[in-house]
Amino acid sequence: MKYFFMITSFILCNLSLQGQLFQDAGAISTSMAGLHVNNNNVWSVNNNIGQLSKLEFTTISISSFQPFLIKDFSTSNLVVGIPAKGGAFGFNYSNSGNKHLQMHNIGIGYSLKMGSNFNSGIKVNYSIINAGDYYNKRSVFNVDFGMAASLSNELEIGVIIKNATLSKIADYNNERLTTSFQLAGSYNFSKDLNIQTGLEKNINYPVSFLAAINYKPNKKIIINGGIASNPSLAAFGISLVQKKIILSFATQVHQYLGWSPDISIIYQFK
Repeated sequence: MKYFFMITSFILCNLSLQGQLFQDAGAISTSMAGLHVNNNNVWSVNNNIGQLSKLEFTTISISSFQPFLIKDFSTSNLVVGIPAKGGAFGFNYSNSGNKHLQMHNIGIGYSLKMGSNFNSGIKVNYSIINAGDYYNKRSVFNVDFGMAASLSNELEIGVIIKNATLSKIADYNNERLTTSFQLAGSYNFSKDLNIQTGLEKNINYPVSFLAAINYKPNKKIIINGGIASNPSLAAFGISLVQKKIILSFATQVHQYLGWSPDISIIYQFK
């Protein structure tokens, strides 16, 4: 049984690194199949740090994400966004794993407004992987970059690079944290309907096409949905807005591995 857990751990570790499990993207991103480069909320700390400068109030959020309904690999995450003159600061902490494999991430970033239509940001992460006697403890710094540009009142484009530093975990087999890119466009058909499409490329895997929708039937409800091509999955979720609090429920459905639910709570210090 011990070896079964270890094998499963390393398989899921590979999958989680591909999807940046170190930094859970929040339930809103989960509900949009991971298409988050043009979302501008406190979860931009983990998603597109360049979008964080649009934050209006100091905001805090926590989340719990359970990939494929496997309890041992649940990820808990905390993010904080603090507006500053000309930009915003962001902080995150996340942890996941079981007694055979523990993963932790601490990150701090800054987002800068570079004119009325362009934002950029940088985030430094300190990641820790601990698999005991089988793998020993590894720690590594890595850096994320993000940018966003408004081409019109309706159209916005964004790009992110995760682990732009190609940070190495171990010398053996030149083992590194994965590096990924996401490029996407967002179009506002109205103040209540937003459509996004984009591409995501992990350097170890083929390109994935992503598409998502964000719909607000009223001021208190937000409905999201999304699809991805590689791996093939569908996602949906709902957010409930109540003054300073946003409560979001979401799940992704993988074609083979099943359900991955996510819940997050956002609190704004208005």
